[in-house]
Amino acid sequence: MSTHQRLHNKVQRLPRGKPLPLATFEDCGTPTSVRQAVSRLAKSGELVRVARGVYARPKPVPRLKNAGLPTADAIAQVIAKQNHEQLAPHGADLARQLGLSTQMTMQNAFYTTGSTRKVPLRHGTIALQHAPSYLVARQHTPAGRALLALHHLGPRFVTTDVLRRVGERVPSEAFGRMNKRRLPRWLRHAVTVLETPNGG
Repeated sequence: MSTHQRLHNKVQRLPRGKPLPLATFEDCGTPTSVRQAVSRLAKSGELVRVARGVYARPKPVPRLKNAGLPTADAIAQVIAKQNHEQLAPHGADLARQLGLSTQMTMQNAFYTTGSTRKVPLRHGTIALQHAPSYLVARQHTPAGRALLALHHLGPRFVTTDVLRRVGERVPSEAFGRMNKRRLPRWLRHAVTVLETPNGG
């Protein structure tokens, strides 16, 4: 069976609308033959190239001319996994959620433990901005998300009023469980204020 036929058969079993790294097909043949077969399937419409090295099986959407494709968030997660990075929501989005800012990100933006860069998509761009791994790792906690928001604002804009507003939304005990040793001095000070009930 040819590489193209093996890859075609595999694609038929894959979920529609889900981003897939090129490595998904590496068991179908040699690297060169796989790339050629993927290219042929992309030309025929069985696969869609949504970003460099990332493909998807298009998902038909009733009453829409264009097939459904993965979200930028899903594509970003695949890209991060390929590059052994971790992603987190961008601090601008988290600051807005906490009521600290009204700034809107202009494109699909994420924090990453990798390098800062822009990734072209089939439709649009993903912006990846480097953030320290010790902050990204805590993104799933209320305190961690607050620190990512403060990281975005920076020391100049993290005022007493900003810390007060954070304290109204995130309980002080959430910050009391944090290890501050790896934080820059200004962020350590912010956590010291926030972990004190009633802001000190």
